[in-house]
Amino acid sequence: MFGFVTPFVMRSAVLLGLPDIIARAGPGKSLTLQQIAAALNTTRSNNNVDGSGAGSTSVNKSNLQRLLNYMVASGILSCSKKVQDDDPQSELVIGAAAADHDSDHLQYGLTAVSNLLVTKNNPSTQAPMLLLQTSAAAQASWAHLHCSVFGEHPWRTAHGKNVWEYSRDNPEFNRTVNAAMATSVAMVSCGLHKYEGFKHIKTLVDVGGGVGKALEILVSSYPQMHGINFDQPHVVAGAPNIPGVEHVGGNMFESIPSGDAIFIKFILHNWGDDDCIKVLKNCKKALHENGKVLIYELVMHPNGRWAQMMDMTMLTQFESGMERTEQQWRTLIAAAGFSSINFIELNPEHWLIEVSN
Repeated sequence: MFGFVTPFVMRSAVLLGLPDIIARAGPGKSLTLQQIAAALNTTRSNNNVDGSGAGSTSVNKSNLQRLLNYMVASGILSCSKKVQDDDPQSELVIGAAAADHDSDHLQYGLTAVSNLLVTKNNPSTQAPMLLLQTSAAAQASWAHLHCSVFGEHPWRTAHGKNVWEYSRDNPEFNRTVNAAMATSVAMVSCGLHKYEGFKHIKTLVDVGGGVGKALEILVSSYPQMHGINFDQPHVVAGAPNIPGVEHVGGNMFESIPSGDAIFIKFILHNWGDDDCIKVLKNCKKALHENGKVLIYELVMHPNGRWAQMMDMTMLTQFESGMERTEQQWRTLIAAAGFSSINFIELNPEHWLIEVSN
């Protein structure tokens, strides 16, 4: 029941900039409570953190210490103590017992978890996705999950509009979504390089490609490739210039730019079967001769907990979205008119579904 605590502690850490403060000390370095507090005071005086409009303008070191203790106990941060003050190499790893020691002599460092929360110069950061899923807007929809059993849509019940309309009408939330979608590329990029077919693609269309991060990685890895990043106009309006990538705004339910291959990553799980069939038929029309559609999605299995968790997220945040089993994917793709369907597992529960006529 208290599983929400860790994500919100991590959110607080990101909003405060704690992982970045420690990262600035250098690789493998750690900082004391006093050093972190001093950095926070400097940061706050220059640029207020979220929700800091009230209260003291200086750091409450006792509360900061409690946050650090929890993060150490949860494996988000590491903790060590100098055994001999005159020997910088003499350290004792404290671990979860940090709360039992004199805080003045403790030093806090990054772990594999908190390294993913560093936002500056970190292509592997997952901080934007964390901020999206712990945002007030996303959390509000979870409070209405039970309504889905009676056919209501949790996001619409919470906000009076669907997630796409909400994002369009709220620029700050839209930026959060775009940043989160960009970070999802880090989760899949290592798997994408396992697919040999990218070597032969000259024009790749990324449907729902956000601000073009996936294509940026692929085009830089495969010089022969030209990328077309296709998304809604308000999304591509915020996309940066990327060498070898053309940004195109439009509606995937109406038409899709043509290419040798069409890549569609974590898009179809946002939609019901009828909408997916419509998009896939548009993909079919847009393919060059002997072209392929490359669908990157989770595939549900009875023991696959990650896909099951994402299915609940789809149920909560999207009106008809769902994760699908292999048989459900095969039925859906065949209904769109494709005859060749090949499932390639790139990472656990993450599959590339290679589809052609």
